Formats: sequence, structure tokens, C-alpha cells
Amino acid sequence: MKKHKHSRVRTVLIIALVCLIGYAGVETFSAHNRSNPAPEKQSPKTATVFFHGYGSSRNAEKSMSKYLVDHGYSNRRMDVTVSKSGEVTMGRTLSKNDKNPLILVQFDDNKNQDFNKTAVWVQTIMANLKKQGVNQVNLIGHSMGNMAIASYLMASKNAETSALPEVKKQIDIAGTYNGLMVTEKDSNSALKPSGEPFVPTDYFRRLLGLKTYYENHAVQVLNIYGNSQGGAANDTTVYNNSSKSLRFFVQNPSTYQEKLISGEDGQHSKLHESKEVDEAILAFLKK
Repeated sequence: MKKHKHSRVRTVLIIALVCLIGYAGVETFSAHNRSNPAPEKQSPKTATVFFHGYGSSRNAEKSMSKYLVDHGYSNRRMDVTVSKSGEVTMGRTLSKNDKNPLILVQFDDNKNQDFNKTAVWVQTIMANLKKQGVNQVNLIGHSMGNMAIASYLMASKNAETSALPEVKKQIDIAGTYNGLMVTEKDSNSALKPSGEPFVPTDYFRRLLGLKTYYENHAVQVLNIYGNSQGGAANDTTVYNNSSKSLRFFVQNPSTYQEKLISGEDGQHSKLHESKEVDEAILAFLKK
């Protein structure tokens, strides 16, 4: 009987010791987690960056960006300003609660056509977005804003990719790839099946570096152009053939598609106010 009692006491002591060791282990693990919390999981952010045209401002971007917010694609717009001296001011700091933030860029020197300079400005914007956690960007340009995008792409084709967001999608509106009606008399040149103009202008030739970019990156490109002049096939500022020559630069693995806006809304400056354009942008970004 005495032996049985001692055996029972010994069993209780062993169980107590095991529990104590287990408790100590749990406390040690918990203390480690408190002092070394697991990093918060964050999804990669995708920002959509808008670039206005010659002599314009971010006002030209507000209608399109408002449509994207109103239809639930994004919940945040942020202004970015580039001063005439090239200083970039980010309007705010993005937070983890920002869904697909929309970046409205304004160039104070809005008639600058030194696109080497523009490329530096855009690269600074992109580097700042990357530092704020933006891993991917969509780029949307109207008219000369497309040249800001093109100059950035050509300048960054060999850049350190870890310092810049990946370009996921690109939407070009009223692009001037073979020049403008008033400055390049051959900008209405017919196009070969590849998209190359039979008569390429100097404007077109200086963009040839774009082919290399698209060959080395997988960008989905939507090219929107307007025809408000019927048989004349232009938007009052750019011939459709000039806009459509973008197709020549976009090489596999990048992809290319076009959308024509006809009638009154196809006029050059009305394209960035067109509901048909808004709908096309939303559908393309969501797919």
C-alpha cells in the first residue's frame, strides 16, 4: 500500500514537471514573438500614373481618375508636381490602406520638349513611388504625355530594376508617334502592316529605342485615338496614322491593342473627358 502511494506521488510529480517545462517553452516562444513580431503581410501595390499633354495640367487627368474612384477601382488620388527646375514634390505618403492609388502628375514647365530632361523627372517620380512600396505601375498619357512615358521607358530600359516599379500596363491617348499635323508634314504617312510609316519622320526615328524596351519587358499596351473629322482621319491635332504607328514599337512579349473613338468625343482635347475613354481605361486596368 505504501509502495503504491509513493508510486502515485512520483507520477504526479513527473506530470507537474512536464507541465512546468511546457509552460516555460510556451512563455519563451511568446516572449520571442513579442520582441520579434512577424512582418506584416502587404500585397504589392499597383499605382496608375497620369501624364498630361502640351500646355496642360493635372486638370486634364481629373475626369479620368475620378471615374476610376467612383467605380471602385481606386480609393486614393495623389498629386505630384514637377517644378520648372525639375524638383519633384510628392503630395502625400501612400499608406497600406490605399487601393490602387492614382498619381496625377503636373509638369509646371508644361511646354518643355526636351524629353531627356522629362525622362529624368519621370524616373525620379517612379523611384519615389518604389520607396513608398509601389511595386507595379500603370502609365496613362494624353498627347505629349505619351512622350514623357516613351522617354522614360527608353531611358530606363537598362536601369536597375529593383529601384523602379515594374510597368504593368500602358494606355496611350492621342499619341503623336510620327509627329503632329502642324509640325510634321509626313505625319499622315500610310503604315506598313508592322505599323511602321512608309515615310517615318525624325519624330518617329528618335523613338526607335522603344522597341528594345518592349522586347525586354512584358507590357500590355492600349492605344486610344480619336477621329472627329470623318474621312480626314484625325482628331484635329494628330493624324490617326501617327497615333497608330505606336504598333511598330510594341514587340513580343509585350502586347498591343487599339481603340478608336469616333465623332465629337474623338476631338483631341475631348478624349480625356470622354466617358467612352473612361470605360475603356477601367476595363483595361481591371482585366
